[in-house]
Amino acid sequence: MALSLWLGVATIAWHAVRIRTVGLPGDPEPVPLAILTVAFALTEGFAVHVRVRRGGHAMSLSEIPMVLGLLSVDATLLLCVRLIGGIIGLALLRRQRGIKLGFNVALLGVQTTAAAVLLRALSGPAPATGPREWLNVLLVMLISDVIAAVLVTAVIALHDDPTEWKRLPSALRGLPLVAITTSIGLISALAIERDARAIALLAVVSAVTYRAYRAYVEQSQGHQQVEELYAFTRALDGPLDTGGVARIVLEQARDQLRAERAELIAPGPGGTHVRLRMHGRHTLDRSTLDALPETAWWQPARHGEPVLVAKGSRLAGSAEDGIAVPVQLNDGATGVLLVAGSLPDIPTFGERHVRLFQALANHAGVSLAKARLLDDLRREVEQNERLALYDPLTGLPNRQRFQALTDRLREAGTPLAVLLMDLDRFKDVNDALGHDVGDQLLRQVGERLQVRLGERGTVARFGGDEFAVLLPGIATHEAAITVGDDLDAAMEYPVPIGHLRLNARVSIGIALAPEHGHDAKTLIQRADVAMYVAKNTHTRVRVYTSDDDRNSPRRLAMVADLREAIQRRDIVVVFQPKLETATGVVVGAEALARWHHPVHGFVPPDEFIPLAEHSGLIRPLTLHVLEVALRRCAAWRRMGHDMHVAVNLSPNSLQECELPDIVARLLGQAGVPAGALTLEITESSIMADPTGALVILDRLHALGVKLAIDDFGTGYSSLGRLRELPIHEMKIDRSFVQRIAVDHRDRAVVRSAVQLGHALDLMVVAEGVEDEQTLHHLRQEGCNLVQGYYISKPLPADEFADWLTARVPLLGGA
Repeated sequence: MALSLWLGVATIAWHAVRIRTVGLPGDPEPVPLAILTVAFALTEGFAVHVRVRRGGHAMSLSEIPMVLGLLSVDATLLLCVRLIGGIIGLALLRRQRGIKLGFNVALLGVQTTAAAVLLRALSGPAPATGPREWLNVLLVMLISDVIAAVLVTAVIALHDDPTEWKRLPSALRGLPLVAITTSIGLISALAIERDARAIALLAVVSAVTYRAYRAYVEQSQGHQQVEELYAFTRALDGPLDTGGVARIVLEQARDQLRAERAELIAPGPGGTHVRLRMHGRHTLDRSTLDALPETAWWQPARHGEPVLVAKGSRLAGSAEDGIAVPVQLNDGATGVLLVAGSLPDIPTFGERHVRLFQALANHAGVSLAKARLLDDLRREVEQNERLALYDPLTGLPNRQRFQALTDRLREAGTPLAVLLMDLDRFKDVNDALGHDVGDQLLRQVGERLQVRLGERGTVARFGGDEFAVLLPGIATHEAAITVGDDLDAAMEYPVPIGHLRLNARVSIGIALAPEHGHDAKTLIQRADVAMYVAKNTHTRVRVYTSDDDRNSPRRLAMVADLREAIQRRDIVVVFQPKLETATGVVVGAEALARWHHPVHGFVPPDEFIPLAEHSGLIRPLTLHVLEVALRRCAAWRRMGHDMHVAVNLSPNSLQECELPDIVARLLGQAGVPAGALTLEITESSIMADPTGALVILDRLHALGVKLAIDDFGTGYSSLGRLRELPIHEMKIDRSFVQRIAVDHRDRAVVRSAVQLGHALDLMVVAEGVEDEQTLHHLRQEGCNLVQGYYISKPLPADEFADWLTARVPLLGGA
C-alpha cells in the first residue's frame, strides 16, 4: 500500500512540475484519444500472465498504443488516457479490486511517465520518425518494462517471499514480446501517418500476436508445471520428518495451485485433529482441533471425495474459492489437503487444478506415511538409547551413563566424589510385600535423593537397591561427608506407599578423585568397599581407606566360606520351569544357584555371585551348576520329559577359551544332546568384548548348544551386532514384564521386543510372570515361553521332578 502511494505521489509531482513549466496542453483531437483509451483498456484487460513461482507478471500488448501515444500525444494527456483505459481494463475486464488495483494503476502511471521522460531526454521535445528515434522508442519501452518487473518483484518480496529477487530474471522473459509489440507500434505509427485506416490492420495484427503469444505461454507453463511436479517428488525423496514433508507439500500446493493459503488436516492422538496452515510469507501455523466443523466446505474430502468451490458459488457458506482433496495416510487414516483463495492472475480454480492437486496429494500421502514411519523408528531408536543409558524403573541414569559422566569429568581434570549407597533390609520388603511395593519404594527413594541433592550433583541407579551420586568439584573428605550426611538425613523419614510407611535407611560409601582413583571403575569399586564397611559397622557414611580393602572382615570371611561351599558342593542348584504359552507344556527349566550360609542363613545371589566374580570363584561355581543341571536334565529325559535346561554364564566365562571344550565334555558325561542345553548370557557380557565373545559363541554354536540373550533391554547393545550373533533365544527382563498388565509403556516395550525377536527368528522368553493377567498379555503378544512365580518358584531338583510328574495329567486342561 505504501509503495503504491509513493509511486502515485511521484508521478503526480512530476506532471505538476511539468505543467507549471510548459503549461497545459492544447486542445486535443477527441477521436485519437478515444481510440487510445479503448486500446489501453483492451490490452490491459486481455493480458497474458507469466507465472514466476508465487508471482504473476502480466504481459500485454499495451506497448502498441503506448508507442502511438508517445509519438503523437502530450505526455500528461497520455498519462490520463492510459490511466483511464487501464482502470477500465483492470477493474472491468480483469476484475481487480483494492490494493492490487491501486498498485497496478500506480505502476501504469510510473511506466508512462518514465517512458515520456526518457524519450524526451533521448530525442528532444518533438521526436521525429527516423531510424534513430525508432531505436530510442524501443529502448524506452524496454526500460519501462524492466522498471515494472522490478517493482512487481519488490511487492511480492515484501508481501510474500523475500527470495523473489532470485527469480527476477524469469520475470524478464517477456522482454522479447516487448520488442515485438514496440516494433508493431512503430510500424503502425508509420502506416497511420500515411493512411488512418491502417488502424484496422493494426487491430488484426494485435489480435494474432496476442493469440500466438498466449498459446506459447500456456504451452511453456504446462512444461514448467510438469517440471515443478517432478521437482516436488524429488524434494520428498530425502529422509525428512513429518514436519519437513508437510512444509514442502504446503509450499508446493500454494505455489502450483496459485493459492493464498494451503492447509493439511490429519488425524491426531486421542480423536483430535492436527491442522497445519501455510499463508503469508510462508508462515506455517500448527493447531489442534478437538472437533471438526461439520459444515466446513471441505468435509466431503474426509470421505474420499474431492471438492471444488469456484468463486461466487458460496458453497457451504464459503466466501472464497478453494479445492480440497483426500490424502491417504498410514494405518488407513484419511487426511485433507486443501487450498483456498486463488491469486488474481487466475479467474478461479477449475477441473484442471483439481487434477493437478490430486496428483500432488497422492505423492504427499506416500511421503507423509513414510515420514511418519521414520518418525516412529526415530522415536524407537531414541527410546532404546534412553533405555541403554537410563534406568527404566526410576528414570535415573544407569551405571553406564554414570561411568561415562565420571570419566568425562576426570579427563577434564575435575576433582569429584562418588557416593555409593544401598537400602538396608530392602530384600525383606520385597519378600514380605512383593515386587510392586519394592519398585514403588525404589522410585520414591530416587525422587527423594534427586530433590535433596538438587543442582549439586547427579543421582543414578545401578540396579537392585543400589544408588550412586556423582559430586563434581568435591575435593575434601569433609565436603563429601557433609553431602553424604545430608542425603542420609533425607532418608530418615519413612516413605509413604499407599497405606504403608516404610523405612528406607541407607549405608553410604565415598571415594574421591584423584585421591582414591582416576577412573570411574576404580572409584565405584572403592566406594563399594566403603559402603560395605559402613553397613557392617553401622556408621551410615564412610570414606574409603586402603585398610578397608584388606581388612573387610565379613567380605573376607564370605569369600572363604563361598570357596569352601563350592568345594564341598554345598551350593544348591534349584530349577524354575519354563512354560510354552501356546500349549501349556513345560519344555525346560532354568538352573539357579542358591547358598544357605551356616551362620548368615540364605545369602541372595545378588550378593554372593559378585563375590565369586571378584574373587575368581565364578569359574568353579559355573562348572558346578552346569554339571548338576546336565545330570538332572538327563534324569528328566529318562523319565520321558523331552526338556532342555538353561544355565547362566558370567561375563568372565566368555573370556575362557577352553569353555566350549568343557561344555562338550560335560554333555558327553551326562549323555545329554547339545540341543538340550541353553547357555544364557547378558547383553553387557557380549558387548564388553564383542570380538572375543563371538569366537567363543561360534564354537558353542558349532557344538549344537543353544544360546540365549538374558535380561534383554537392560544392557546396551547394537541391534546390528545382535543380528550377527549365533543366538537362538531372547529373554525379556522382568523389569519390563511385571507391569505390562497395568502400564501401557511396559506393554509397548515387551511388544517391540517380541516382534524384534521373531523378526530375528528367535524364541522369546519372558521372566518374572507373577500373575494370570501378565501371562494373558504375554500370550496375546505372541511370547513363546514364560517363567515366574505364577508358574512355579525355583524348586530343588527332587521337588522339581515331583512337581513335573504331578503336572503331566494336567496338561490337557492347560
